[in-house]
Amino acid sequence: MAATNRKRKKKKSSKLPLIITGGVFTALVVGLGVTYFVGRSHYQGKFLPNTYINNKNVSGMSLEEVEKEFLHSDIGSDFVVHKQDGTDVVIPLKDFGYRYDTKEQLESLFSKQDAGAWFTGYLGTADYTFSDTSTYDKEKLKSLLAAADWGSAKNQDAQIVQQDDGYTVKEAVQGDEMDYSKLESFLLGKFAAGTLEVNAADSGCYIPPKVFAADLQEQVDKLNEIWQMSIVYDFDYTTEKLTGEKLRSLITVDEDNNITADRDKCMKYVESLAKKYDTYGKDRKFHATLQGDITVKHSDDAVYGWWVYKDATCDELVEMLEKGESVKKVKPIYYKTQFGFEYTGVPEARKKNDDIGNTYMEVDLTNQQFWYYEKGELKYECYIVSGQTTSMARTTLEGVYKLWDKQYNYRMKATNADGESWDTTCNYWNNVSICGIGMHDSAWRYVFGGNIYKWNGSHGCINMPVPAAKYIYDNVALGTPVVMYY
Repeated sequence: MAATNRKRKKKKSSKLPLIITGGVFTALVVGLGVTYFVGRSHYQGKFLPNTYINNKNVSGMSLEEVEKEFLHSDIGSDFVVHKQDGTDVVIPLKDFGYRYDTKEQLESLFSKQDAGAWFTGYLGTADYTFSDTSTYDKEKLKSLLAAADWGSAKNQDAQIVQQDDGYTVKEAVQGDEMDYSKLESFLLGKFAAGTLEVNAADSGCYIPPKVFAADLQEQVDKLNEIWQMSIVYDFDYTTEKLTGEKLRSLITVDEDNNITADRDKCMKYVESLAKKYDTYGKDRKFHATLQGDITVKHSDDAVYGWWVYKDATCDELVEMLEKGESVKKVKPIYYKTQFGFEYTGVPEARKKNDDIGNTYMEVDLTNQQFWYYEKGELKYECYIVSGQTTSMARTTLEGVYKLWDKQYNYRMKATNADGESWDTTCNYWNNVSICGIGMHDSAWRYVFGGNIYKWNGSHGCINMPVPAAKYIYDNVALGTPVVMYY
């Protein structure tokens, strides 16, 4: 019965699952909370995860770090302009406030970041884009450009330069002359387009020289042709070559390569030749047969020697120069009278300090004697009677004469300054002047030599015995010098 009356005990239910579940939930909540706050702390002052700016991942980067990523590191610190002379104008960008607004734009994007919502970055991608722009003080830049040193070198035109062997062209040199307005417009435009290094010459601002080498080449070729040209003057025993710079100095060549000779300069050149080579009108050293070494004075009656006709020679030189061709050999033009007398001498006798040579006739007016030497050898001699010395109109003047004409059976008819007249004939007339003085036979005289000339002399001629005058007529060549002296 005791068993029947025993009460059945009830089973108690377990709370452990709930405790476990609660613990797990609490742990989860606490874990999430901790994770949230850790994430929030991590992304505080940084861009959220999966954030992209201009396709660049900036997740977890600070603003400063992102700014460095977007710095314009390829941009220099100066605006550089290369000048034509190889030097530069350098203007620091900071001097006219040049900068980009990158920082401001990134700050704007960063301001949109909420570190408290950091976890949303894992739910999707945040893409941002921006385009920064540059700013600067344009007026300040213009002022700095205007104040820069653009140089002061003047342009140099191409020039014809004379060298030892002719002419060449010196190239033109570009200076600093420019149209500054063109340069300024070009530089401002380039800078606005973001170009910080430019060549000034690309602006077309430089004013070019007026004359370039190519402009002068044809003229230089002509001048070099003239440089090689020569005119050779023949003075019998030597020559004078006119060429090179001396010839070039006598002419001008215009742009069309026409040659014009400067007559005044040509005349000076001819005058220099005449001064150097003329022998007419000069005193001469001479070795006399009886008197030894003497000086024979010039007189107007004595006409032996070379006398350049300067005007005619100059005219001919001008003509040759303007023709522009070389002349291998040409003689100066010498004075010539209308009746054929030429002021020259014996070419073979011509030397630097002598033009008489060793073939000549000699008349000693003091001793009244005549000699003829041929190649240094005495061929003939005799006594003579010269002009009467009581009157200058009749006196035979000393000097070097020239045998230039011969006449047979010649009529001598004239009147002198004293009013004396004569009219007679000689057999052999050997003319030695252009004023009527001759060496002729005087058949009316029976005595020659001595002092006859002082009181019964001729009217200026050399009176000779018939054989002597005939000897000259027959044997002495025209052009032979006749040396007369006292």
